[in-house]
Formats: sequence, C-alpha cells, structure tokens
Amino acid sequence: MNLPHLEMRQTSAKIGINTTRATLEQHQQQASLSIEQPKGELSLETVAARLEIDSSQAWTEIGRIPAFESVQRYADYGRQMGQQAVGRAAAEGDQLMRIEQRGDAVARIATSRQAPPAEVTTLGFTPRSLDRVKINYTPAEVRVNYTAQKPQIDVEMHRPELNVTPGTTEIYLREQNQLDMWPVGGIFDGEG
Repeated sequence: MNLPHLEMRQTSAKIGINTTRATLEQHQQQASLSIEQPKGELSLETVAARLEIDSSQAWTEIGRIPAFESVQRYADYGRQMGQQAVGRAAAEGDQLMRIEQRGDAVARIATSRQAPPAEVTTLGFTPRSLDRVKINYTPAEVRVNYTAQKPQIDVEMHRPELNVTPGTTEIYLREQNQLDMWPVGGIFDGEG
C-alpha cells in the first residue's frame, strides 16, 4: 500500500519600513560689532627761531653811534676843545702882556690862527671786515607730543537658532508568513 506523504510550501513574512528623514534648520544672526576710535591727543610747542645781529662796531667805524654815546663823545670833545681854547687864550694873553719885550707877538698870534691844513682822506671799506658784524642764530625748536587712544570695540554675539524635526520610522507587515501543506499520493481522508 502506498502511504501518502505531505508536501509543504512555506512563505516567509515580509515587513515594510517607511522612514521620514529628520530635518535640521539652523539660523544665526550676524554679530553686532561697534568700533569707536577716539582721536589721539597731539600737542605742538614751538620756540621761535632767534636771529641776533650786532652791527654796533661797524656803525661806530663809519661814525654812526647811538645817541647817548654820541652826546657823551661830543661833551668830552667840547670839554677838551674848551680847555684847549682857554689854554690858548691864556698863552696869547701872556704874549700880549709882554708885547713890549718882543714886538712880533701879534704877528705870531695871527700866524697860529691860520686855517689848519686840509685833512688827508684815504679810501677804504666800511666795515673793514665782516667780523665787525656779529651774527648769532638760534634755530627754532618744535616739541611734538602725541598720545594715542585705544579703539573701543563692542561685540554682541547671537546664539544660533536650531529647529529640529525628528525623523520617523514606521515598520509594518507587508506580507503574512504562510505554511501550505498537501498530501501527495495514497489515500487521504482528511482526518487525522
């Protein structure tokens, strides 16, 4: 007798996966920057140049002298000439007093009063040399003082803004597993 045997067919279960990706949005506002540069402090101090020219010796050589000195010289010269005139008058008076001793006293006095000989002039340069004029120059002096100021920098930072949408994963049964069996050959009554 032929015994029946069973054939089987098995189908595995199949699952399905639906996923939604996570999203990330990032936004960051620019930092606020403020820079202020105060002006530096600059100070200048100037001492003026000085030029001193002393030409008194050169002026003296050409006969130009300061008024006070000129008055002094003329006073001295007048005093000297006055003394000479008084001395000459006294000497002439003495001669005239003794006119009886010598008869030519008047002629001698008249001869002595003749005009003096003309002065001899010579050519020359005035001033005789440049060392008669004294020059002293002091250059100007400039003092510069600068104080720099540091810049004032203010920075305000902003935190980033993050917006996250989480992803999802959905797992489902796409196909059910299955086991099919059937008899092959022989008699099968369907019971036990």
